[in-house]
Amino acid sequence: MTVLTAMQSAAVRLIGQKPTTFFGSSETFENELCDLVNEIAQDTSEFRDWQALIKVANLTGDAAQTVFPLPADYDRMMVNSEILDGPSWLFGYTHIPDMNQFIFLQERGFTPTPGAWAIFGGTLNFTPAPSAGQTATYPYISNNWAIADGGAAKAAFTADTDSFVLNERLLTLGLVWKWRQNKKLDYTGDDTAYADALSFHGSKDGGSNVIRRTSRLRFGNVPVAWPWTLG
Repeated sequence: MTVLTAMQSAAVRLIGQKPTTFFGSSETFENELCDLVNEIAQDTSEFRDWQALIKVANLTGDAAQTVFPLPADYDRMMVNSEILDGPSWLFGYTHIPDMNQFIFLQERGFTPTPGAWAIFGGTLNFTPAPSAGQTATYPYISNNWAIADGGAAKAAFTADTDSFVLNERLLTLGLVWKWRQNKKLDYTGDDTAYADALSFHGSKDGGSNVIRRTSRLRFGNVPVAWPWTLG
């Protein structure tokens, strides 16, 4: 099933017609759906850590480099992403989401084994630098939720022959709801239908929900305890 099929299904429900072309069309309605379908696909991809969007990256240290580029198709870390140390099955790198904590560790060298990591400035940062030849592996969510006719993954629909890595029914239901909402028309039940389908397919997928979590280190902004007896 292609994105064309999903948009045609939405068009039948919205205007009672089934256009043969959307991308490349000069018609207003078709252009509106082309714009909305990418928005719906983006929102759907961000709903949870879909298994179809999970990829694995590897990097190798040289004992000097502390900053590494993220994958070209990187969208975000998974909710439960860990960076694993290749030589050790027991210890992984510790995630420091708080910049103050990361700088504190970086400046003072108080780092757990084999080290800590944080993402800022669009790069993956370590302290200390991974040892020479040491590999680090981590899962992430790709932003390539569209697939071209030839099989190449990409970050947006640009042709009627493109397909969605997830269930295209989500696109159809999302389009019906969003188009009517934008037109200030009655969309009673349309938003619920999309939300229910999203929840249904999400629960079958088994990926983790996208939520915020705090650092595993708890010393940030916590006063240091006085180590001797008071009085």
